[in-house]
Amino acid sequence: MYDFAIIGSGVAGATIAKELGEKHRVIVIEKGKHPTYASEGKNVEVNYAYGLGGSAVYSLGNAIKTAIKGYKIEKDIYKEIWEELKIKAPDDDFLNDIDKKFIELGFEKMEKFIDFNKCNKCGECAKKLCKAKWTPLNYLKQFKGDVITEFDIKTIECNGYYEILDKNGRKVKAKNLIISAGGINSPRILKKLIDDENIGKNLFVDTFATVGGILKDSYLNKDISMLVYKKYKNFILSTHYSKLLFDEIKKDYKDVEEKDIVGIMIKIKDENSGEVLDNDVKKEITKEDFKTIVRGVSKATKYLYKLGVDDIYTTMPRGSHPGGSLSLVVDEFEVKEGLYVCDSSIFKEALGVPPIVSIIALSKKLVRDVL
Repeated sequence: MYDFAIIGSGVAGATIAKELGEKHRVIVIEKGKHPTYASEGKNVEVNYAYGLGGSAVYSLGNAIKTAIKGYKIEKDIYKEIWEELKIKAPDDDFLNDIDKKFIELGFEKMEKFIDFNKCNKCGECAKKLCKAKWTPLNYLKQFKGDVITEFDIKTIECNGYYEILDKNGRKVKAKNLIISAGGINSPRILKKLIDDENIGKNLFVDTFATVGGILKDSYLNKDISMLVYKKYKNFILSTHYSKLLFDEIKKDYKDVEEKDIVGIMIKIKDENSGEVLDNDVKKEITKEDFKTIVRGVSKATKYLYKLGVDDIYTTMPRGSHPGGSLSLVVDEFEVKEGLYVCDSSIFKEALGVPPIVSIIALSKKLVRDVL
């Protein structure tokens, strides 16, 4: 029997496993194997990945420190994260000409957990594994415990300990259970253990859209997305090459090439208005969210005009950082004795910025202050 079973091998699960594995017998349970994208939701499409390492395997490597409502994170935890992930901003000579133009317009360099000396500027951070970028797989390699993959949970029983059974009949027994399957799947798993009508409610997704147009030889497609950014009250703007934007522009300009597309992402701090259902996600844009997106589009459009872009195009709003879906149920990590949740699902409100370092910090806090 294990001391701890952790469901999910993404940012939270991998962090907790690495920390707990030093002193306890721990197993990580993962539904998938190779990271695979999933998409849910009809109004705002919500994208995430499952498999070893979770969504962060395809992250853009962004590191922004921000306050987490309801959770005080000590400074030494962030210091440790910056050292472990070797977080830094790119040197000036790493920047492309388009990045430098944005900096002239008031943008700043994004700190990232990317080794810029190893980065070949393929522009495919969100599509493939990369040796230049930190991912939860790095923590899993340091983890002194067991990992089981392709474990699709059927039932979870609690009889003084936790017995997790998958659809193929495999069993895992543990004294304690930590659910870290992310903003979409953690509430679905917790439903197997407790009955609470608030499970799945209060969902946010850091709704984003990309606006842009044609800027000859800008080569943003051969750059790390979000390499430079500008922060506003409830949204950020950042450089972002979008294939969806390219496809939209190509409808009008048949001969346009990917190297000629320049885009700005507007990522907002959206309201907790969504809900995770058993087989779907319900997320709409509220009036306040719409106002924020419009403000962001207006700001972004002005910058694009200054760069020389004439015709402006936009993608549909999407979400890629689901969270908050257990914030009405779980407080301070613990559901009941021996049962914990730790991941973006317990954030009380949207961060409005890339959340990976915040999730790592939250996970380290769980291990040090609670377990």
